[in-house]
Amino acid sequence: MRVNVRAFTDTGLRRKRNEDAVMVGGWVSQTHNGVLVDMRMQPGSPFVCAVCDGMGGHVGGDVASRTALSMIATMSPGWTGGDDITSSLSYVSDWLYDMGRDTELAGMGTTIAGVCLTADEVIVFNVGDSRVYSVAGETLTQVSVDDAVLDAAGRPTNIITQSLGQGVPIAAHLTATPLQPGSYLMCSDGVHGQMEHHDLQAATACNDRGDGSAIIIGTARANGAADNFSFILLDVLAD
Repeated sequence: MRVNVRAFTDTGLRRKRNEDAVMVGGWVSQTHNGVLVDMRMQPGSPFVCAVCDGMGGHVGGDVASRTALSMIATMSPGWTGGDDITSSLSYVSDWLYDMGRDTELAGMGTTIAGVCLTADEVIVFNVGDSRVYSVAGETLTQVSVDDAVLDAAGRPTNIITQSLGQGVPIAAHLTATPLQPGSYLMCSDGVHGQMEHHDLQAATACNDRGDGSAIIIGTARANGAADNFSFILLDVLAD
């Protein structure tokens, strides 16, 4: 298994701090001014990439997302399947809730959406409204499940129904498929909420991932980048 990864996280044009964070393997980033990172490697399994979007408190959001991914980076090398992912997410959620007992961090939490490559499976997981899409040529298909209140037209709003750190049991969404070459997009709602699906689909259809990434970044900013915005483009290649 070989992987190519493009990762990006940015504060956006209106927020004062970045409450998003991204993780590739054991690397976690929460930069203020985003720089597209290009990684090419032949990792062992499991290999995990994830995006978090934090919320709550004066400084709680960025602490929640950064802490969640740092913990996942430490725990994920022991993952062998979906049960390990579920138990780790529950543990992280409880840990964040305990941290939130601090007055300054009260109410903090974070979404999470990611992909885990094991020896024989691709496992997509999420809690909250950060998303994972599969990319196949010009087709972009959402794999994750939005934990969000729907509007009158059946579209998800920005009111989420569960996240890590809220002190109640979580029901993580997991989808497992056999490991094979393929591509995935992970992103916070600062990306999928700022771009029409056809625009995001056109960006991920680019043969050059650098060009596709530039389109996502440029479109999010052109549309106002009212929120922090982060994404990971993961290509799984045959060895």
